[in-house]
Amino acid sequence: MRYYHLTISERAFVYQFNQMGMGIREIARALNRNASTISREIKRNHCGRKFKYLPHIAQQKYEKRRLSCHRRTKMDESIKNYIENKIHQNWSPEQIACRECGRPDNFPSFATIYRWINHGYLIKGDKTKLRRKGRFTRPQEKRGRFNIGKTIKSRPKEVYKRNIMGHWEADTVESGRNGHTRKSKYCFVTIAERKSRLYLAKLLPDRTEKNVTAAIIELLSDFPDELVQTITCDRGKEFAGYKEIEEKLHCDMYFADPYCAWQKGTNENSNGLLREYYPKGMDLSKTTQEDLSEKLALLNNRPRKCIEFSTPLEMIESNSTECCT
Repeated sequence: MRYYHLTISERAFVYQFNQMGMGIREIARALNRNASTISREIKRNHCGRKFKYLPHIAQQKYEKRRLSCHRRTKMDESIKNYIENKIHQNWSPEQIACRECGRPDNFPSFATIYRWINHGYLIKGDKTKLRRKGRFTRPQEKRGRFNIGKTIKSRPKEVYKRNIMGHWEADTVESGRNGHTRKSKYCFVTIAERKSRLYLAKLLPDRTEKNVTAAIIELLSDFPDELVQTITCDRGKEFAGYKEIEEKLHCDMYFADPYCAWQKGTNENSNGLLREYYPKGMDLSKTTQEDLSEKLALLNNRPRKCIEFSTPLEMIESNSTECCT
């Protein structure tokens, strides 16, 4: 049976009935309460004056007791510092709580971390430090496309299962617009590995075929052949140099269907994470490759729920060790 605390209105009736000379059991029947409830109420909130029981005094005592009736928050200073440090690195509370490596003992759940933030115990309740996601509608793509190359429908089925590494997705991230005009031609070429979620990017002065082709080859040339088997991208003209990429990296390139960004969703999601540092509308000519490398290090050292809270770098390094042995 669920118990409800007495309200100020009920306390006013208790006072009135008590002044009328009614007994405890009569008051309880009139308020549809248990006699023990009325007895405890009068005993606990006795004011010791001419009027032994006053409703406003009783309500004040009740509210004061309620402040200390809940379990106190137990927050170790080392835990607080650890959580705040990870939040400043753009880790989500769930990533912080579920990542076991390096954290202190007796660690709270991610729900508790959210509650501490809401109560102002962590980062002074500043929710702008948390990662935020939003839905928006992208404008229709109107740049040039080409209709050659291998379609994604001929891509090996093993790519979809994410059981082995070496399958990448490529895309570009552009500078913002002033009306219908780009603020600059600067852009990022981004590549994401499907299983480990390793994310690579390079800043380019423009999105020409020559620069994009050279950037992809540079980003992936240090990996062994086992870790570069396929690359999936859209049909933008900047990827028209796919034959040179296939020749230099000894891999196959596949092209997604028009207006089907979900077919390379790993890269699209990673681009969304990068947009936390470089929001839409930003002129990318105002950043540097050094600054981009720092942001990529944060992303690749952030644990991911989809890979059991390992980091992309840990996943790719472990696989590289296996390949070498």
